[in-house]
Amino acid sequence: MKKIFLSISLLIILFLGAIYGLLFTKFGNNIVSSYIENKVNLDQKNVKLKVNNFTLTSNYLNFDASINDNSKINISGELSIFKKSVDLKYDIKINDLSTLKNLTKQEFKGPFVTNGIFIGNEDEAIIQGISDIAQSQTKYYFNLEDFEPRNINIQVKNAKIEDLLTLLNKPIYAKGDLNILADIKNANISNLDGMIVSKISNGKIDNEVINKEFNQALVSPISFNSEINALLFPNKVEIKTDITSSLANIIINKTVVNLSKNEIDSDYKVDIKNLSKFEGIIAKKLNGEFTTKGNLKAFDETINIDGDSDLFDSVIKYNTNLINFKPSYIKFSVENAKLEKLFQMLNEPIYALGDFNIQGEVKNANIESLDGNISSKITNATIVNEVTNTVFKQSIKEKVNFDLNIDTNLVPNQAVSKAKLHTTIGNLTSQNSVYNFMQDSFNSDYLLNIQSLEKLNNVLNMNLRGKIDINGEIAKKENSLLLNGKSNTLGGTFDFDLKNDKLNANLKNIDVQELSYMLDYSKIIDSKANFVLDYDLLHKKGDLVGKLINGHLLENNFTLLLSQLGKFDLSKEVYETLDINSQIDNRVLTSDLIMKSANTQIDVKDSMLDLEQKLIDAKINAIIKSKKYEIEVKGETSNPKISLNTKDLLIEKIDKQLEKKRDKIEEKLNKVLGGNADDNKAKELINNLKLLIK
Repeated sequence: MKKIFLSISLLIILFLGAIYGLLFTKFGNNIVSSYIENKVNLDQKNVKLKVNNFTLTSNYLNFDASINDNSKINISGELSIFKKSVDLKYDIKINDLSTLKNLTKQEFKGPFVTNGIFIGNEDEAIIQGISDIAQSQTKYYFNLEDFEPRNINIQVKNAKIEDLLTLLNKPIYAKGDLNILADIKNANISNLDGMIVSKISNGKIDNEVINKEFNQALVSPISFNSEINALLFPNKVEIKTDITSSLANIIINKTVVNLSKNEIDSDYKVDIKNLSKFEGIIAKKLNGEFTTKGNLKAFDETINIDGDSDLFDSVIKYNTNLINFKPSYIKFSVENAKLEKLFQMLNEPIYALGDFNIQGEVKNANIESLDGNISSKITNATIVNEVTNTVFKQSIKEKVNFDLNIDTNLVPNQAVSKAKLHTTIGNLTSQNSVYNFMQDSFNSDYLLNIQSLEKLNNVLNMNLRGKIDINGEIAKKENSLLLNGKSNTLGGTFDFDLKNDKLNANLKNIDVQELSYMLDYSKIIDSKANFVLDYDLLHKKGDLVGKLINGHLLENNFTLLLSQLGKFDLSKEVYETLDINSQIDNRVLTSDLIMKSANTQIDVKDSMLDLEQKLIDAKINAIIKSKKYEIEVKGETSNPKISLNTKDLLIEKIDKQLEKKRDKIEEKLNKVLGGNADDNKAKELINNLKLLIK
C-alpha cells in the first residue's frame, strides 16, 4: 500500500513538473512561442509572424511579437496563476487583420490598433483602453465580475462606415460617419440597466457597388442619416429608430425586445415622398407618394406584420406571417381605390376613371402548396376617350362604360380565375383562366359577345352592323402567344388561329348578302362563299382568297345599267364559281375577281378597297352575250358612283343605223355626186364615216 501511494505521488509530481517545465521555463516558453508562430504562419506565404519574446512564469507574462508588415503585438505585466489575478498592459497594432485569419477563424480585413490595461482578479476585473478602429476615436471600459461583463461603457466617435465594412470583409455598400455611445450599468440580462445611442451621419450609398452586388440599376445618389436610441431594462430593450434618406423615411417610435422570451414587438411607419426614385431598384418608374404604418411582432423564426395605407386614395389593409423571412400567410384588402390614381402611380396615361376593390386571403403562400382566394372588382369605370384616342390612334366618340369582376382561387402552383367584363360595347367572359407559376404560362377560355357591331365603328375605324358571338382559347408560354376562336355567323362559320404575329382566318359557307350588310357595303350578289385570310400583324400584310358558289347578281344600279344596255336580265344569271384574290397592305386591299356564267363573264383586275378611308376604285370588264362593257366603280363603299364607257355601244348603234338606211344614204350620195358615182364610191364613203366615228 505504501509503495502504491509513493508511486501515485511520484506520478503527480512528475506531471506537475512537466506542466511547470512546459509553461514556466525558458524551454517551455520556446515550445509555446514556436507553436504560435507555426499556427499563424501555416499556409500563409506572404505573412510571417515572429515571436520576439515570450516569457511566462507563475507571476509574470511578456509576449512580444511582430509581423513582417510592421504589425506588432505586445502584452506584458504581472500574472498570478495561483491567485488568479492580472495586472497587464497591451499594445496591439495590426495593419491587416487577414494576417491573423488562422487564429481568429474569421474573414477580417483592414487595420486594427488598440492599447490599454487589464487589471483584476476572478472576482472583479477591469479592461480599459482606446482604439482608432475605422479611423474613429474609440474608448472602452469593461467591468468584469467572475470574468463576465457587468458594467460596459463604449464611446465611438466618427467611425467610417466604409472602414467597418472593410473590417468585416464586406463590399463597401455605403460611406458615412458612425457614432456610438453605450453606457451599460449592468449587463446581466435579468438585471439589465443602461442605454445605447447610435447615430449615422453623412451616409451615402455607393450605387456602383450596389448595382454590381444586387443586380440593380441605381442612378440617382442616395443619402441617409439614422439615429437609434435604446433603453435597457431587466429582460428587455426598448428602442426608438429614426432613419431619413433621399429614398424614404422610416420611423419606429417603440420597439420592445423581450430577451427572456425572445420576442419583438414594434410599430413602424414608412414614408416615401417620391416613388420615382425607386426606378433603379424595381426597374419601373412610379409616380406619387406612398405611406404605410403598422405593427410588427416576431417570435423565434416567425414574423407577423399588420398595417394599412391610403395609396390610390383608398383604404388598404394587410396582414402577413413570415417564417424564415418567407411569406406563409397573407391577407389584404383595397377598398374604394381610384383607377386614375393607379395609372398615375404606374406612370401610365390615364386611360380610364373608376373605382376598384380587392379582397385577398392567402392561407398558404408556399407555391407548391398554395391555398387562398382573391376577388377583384372594377366598378363605375369610364374610358377616357381623349387619352385612348391619342395613345392608340383611335377615334372613339361615344362614352364607353365598363365593369370588371375577377374571382381567383389559388391552388398548388396555379392561380385559377373566373372573369367577366361588361361594357357598353360588348361583354367578355372567361370561366377557366389558369396561370402556372412554375411554368410561367397562362391558358384561358373566353366568350366575346357583341350585340351591336355598330358600337365598334369608331374603335375599328370601319362601319359594321349586326351582332356576333366568338368563343375560343388564349395561351401564353415563354415567348409564344396562341389565340383561337370560332363563331356561327353570317349563315355559316368563322374560325381563326393567331400564333404570335401570324393570323389565319376562315369564313365557311357564309351568306354574301349578310356579309355585305355586316360590312355596310351595297348588296351586289346573292351567294354562299368561303374565304381564307393569312395575315402578318407585325408587318400588316397578307392575302385573302375567296370563292363564291352558285351566286347571282342582285338588282342594283350596276345590274340595271347593264340590263338596259344589253337588253338582258343580268340578275337571272347563275355563276357557278366566283374567285377573288386579294393582297392586303395595311388596310388597303388590291384584288382580282373572275365571274363566269352561261351568257356572261365579268373580270376585275387590280381593284382597290381602302378600309380606312372607306373608298373603292374598281374597273370592271364585262362580256354579255359577246358584247363588251367597261364599268368603273369609284367612291365611298356605302354608295359608290358607277360609270360606263359607252363608246362601243354608240358605235354599234351607229353601225346599225347606217346599215339600216344604207340604200337611202347611197341614193342621196349619188345625187350629191351628180349621179355619176358608182356604188363602190358610195360604199367607200359610208365605211370612212364609220372609221371617223370609231
